[in-house]
Amino acid sequence: MDPSFGVDDVLVGPQTWSVLIRRGLRRRCARCGGGEVFVTRWRLKDRCPTCGYLFRREPGFFLGAWFINFMVLELLHFAMVMTFIVWKSANPEGGLVLPLGAAVLTAFLVPVAFYPWSQTIWAGIDLAMTPLELDEIVGAADAMEAEHGRTSE
Repeated sequence: MDPSFGVDDVLVGPQTWSVLIRRGLRRRCARCGGGEVFVTRWRLKDRCPTCGYLFRREPGFFLGAWFINFMVLELLHFAMVMTFIVWKSANPEGGLVLPLGAAVLTAFLVPVAFYPWSQTIWAGIDLAMTPLELDEIVGAADAMEAEHGRTSE
């Protein structure tokens, strides 16, 4: 987690997709792998405290995080429906109250619980699809310099 970025950051580009997604799953910065990127459980800091990476690179950036969250919920509900079909075929007299209750419960709890991970996963996907441009790298370096200059005074 070296916070210094230089010429290699521009020439080599970002890490591989698997590294970026793993960092997102661990709720870390996609660029450097640094931790403590959340202000609260659900709100990311504006910049990574380790490398200065700006998480919200454009307006509406976290619509992708919302989509990741929605996709996880829909995959879970698909698995639940398939399980219900198999269970119902083996138990034709089985009721609907428990499966519907589970579906409603997960519809509310999963998006709330998974949202922090969806933000960092989306930051990794976005960084993989759109590598940092030179002005973003310079902005991150300037932000880190301003932060270190301010804390050392």
